[in-house]
Amino acid sequence: MTMKEREESSMEINRVIYNVPTRKRILALTFNIAFGYLVPVQLLSLLRRKGVKKATFFLTGEWVRLNPGIAKRIQRMGYEIASHGHRHEDYTTHSNVWIEREVKAAKRAIFNATGIKTNMIRTPSGDLDSRVIKKLLSMKQTIVHWDTDSLDWKYKNVKKIVQRVIPHIHPGAIVLLHGCDPWTQTLKALPIILKGIKKKGYALVTVNELLSNLRPKANRK
Repeated sequence: MTMKEREESSMEINRVIYNVPTRKRILALTFNIAFGYLVPVQLLSLLRRKGVKKATFFLTGEWVRLNPGIAKRIQRMGYEIASHGHRHEDYTTHSNVWIEREVKAAKRAIFNATGIKTNMIRTPSGDLDSRVIKKLLSMKQTIVHWDTDSLDWKYKNVKKIVQRVIPHIHPGAIVLLHGCDPWTQTLKALPIILKGIKKKGYALVTVNELLSNLRPKANRK
C-alpha cells in the first residue's frame, strides 16, 4: 500500500462514527436485531416499563420483512430506526455490486414496514474495511459503529455484560446491545445497565441526536 493509499484509508476509517466528542453527559443506547421475535418483543416491553424513550435500533432488512409488525411497533414507540444491512453477512467478503444491492434492499424493507427512510447503517457484526467504507460513503450512508461493546451475544453471565458497559461509559458513548433470540441474558442485564447509567447522571439520546453535537449550528441573528 502506498503512502497516499494509507492516508486515504485512514481518512475513510475516521469517517466511521464510534462515538461523539462532547462534554454533555449523554450517550446512545443502540440495539442490533437480526434474528427471532421473542426477545425483541420482550425487549420493547422492558424498555416501556423502564421509561426508556430514546434508543436506536439497527434492523436487518430480512428481519424486518419477516417481522414487520415488531418493526412498526419500534417506530410507533418513537425509537430511531436504522439499517443493519439486509442479510447478516460480512460485507468485506462481497463485491461492491452486492453491497449496493443489500443496502438498497434493507432500506426498502424498512421503508415498507415503517415508512422510515434511513441513510444510517451499521454493517453486520461491524465488519468493515477501507473498500466497504468507501462504497458506503459513496452511497451517502452514515456509518455507525460503537465504542462500548456489551458482548451480550457472547456472555450469558449478566454481571460480565454489565461490567463491559457501566465502567466504560463516557460523554458521547455509543453502547452496543442486541435484541435477538435466543439471547435472553440481554433482558436480565439491561435493567442493571439502565440503573447504572442513571446513577452516573447520563441521559439517553438517539444516535442522530448524538451526531447533532458534531454538526455546525446555524448562526443566530
